[in-house]
Amino acid sequence: MLKFIKSISLVWVAVFLVMGSSGDALAKKKKKVPLTPKFVGAVKCNGSCHDPYYQGWKKSPHGGTYNLLKPGERAEAKKRVKLDPEKDYTTTPLCLRCHTTGYGQTGGFKPSDSKKPSPIDPTEPNLEQVGCEMCHTVAGGSQIRVVMKNTKGDFKKADTEKYGQRWDYANVCTRCHTHPNTPFQPSVHDKYKFNFEERKKKVHQFEKYVTEDNIDQKLQKKEDRAKEVGQTEKTPLVIEDFEIVEKKGKEKLKFKKGTLPYNKVSSKEKKKFKKAHGKKYKKTKEWEEFIMNRENYNYKK
Repeated sequence: MLKFIKSISLVWVAVFLVMGSSGDALAKKKKKVPLTPKFVGAVKCNGSCHDPYYQGWKKSPHGGTYNLLKPGERAEAKKRVKLDPEKDYTTTPLCLRCHTTGYGQTGGFKPSDSKKPSPIDPTEPNLEQVGCEMCHTVAGGSQIRVVMKNTKGDFKKADTEKYGQRWDYANVCTRCHTHPNTPFQPSVHDKYKFNFEERKKKVHQFEKYVTEDNIDQKLQKKEDRAKEVGQTEKTPLVIEDFEIVEKKGKEKLKFKKGTLPYNKVSSKEKKKFKKAHGKKYKKTKEWEEFIMNRENYNYKK
């Protein structure tokens, strides 16, 4: 009888060990969400996650916006708004703001005249075009993609919204299409009148790019999430306003104070933490709690 009890005990110990190790393995597979956002580029959405959507985007107007800044491209349109059709606008801040992804923000596109220009591969459009993050995120998708991977796509709007995913699509389009700084105003030509529903049809034509190899990457929970109402749908985020200023003989993009939808940590706050916790303050628990508990986003009033 004693031997039998010992045998049963050993079996249970083995079961708990196996369950514990498998649980640890699952925990290890889940990546930690970065504390702050940054732009990572549309290529990160490709591959094993959103390939049909990436392929559809490549062929959409948004997938070729940077190319329009090159000399000779869309000559008539440029003449219409009094732009020089033979000029190279690929380093012009006013144009890069709306023809690339995340220009002037953390992780965003850096033109050829930068110290570390963003690499450009014509076969794999990335930060140099208007990618997913410009419409679907507040300040880049580095955090959101980790949540998506950890949940294998089974998440609620609130789960990614707290990391900057946005659902106020009609609002976010005004970042560029109806922004006061764009030269392509309806007053110039009727074709520049912006109709969100009509334009949307040209961007997400992914169905024709679904194949046997990527059919498993179709958004499975899209219809379920459509029934939810996100915070950004209830209260849209503020839209960035900016101006072009000259600094050291070079034009720079400058966002106007109070118009960014994401509240970056100020230099003053960083200095405070650095003084209290040293150079590695960003690795402290106090810093993590500070970031997680602060008001990260600005909504329209």
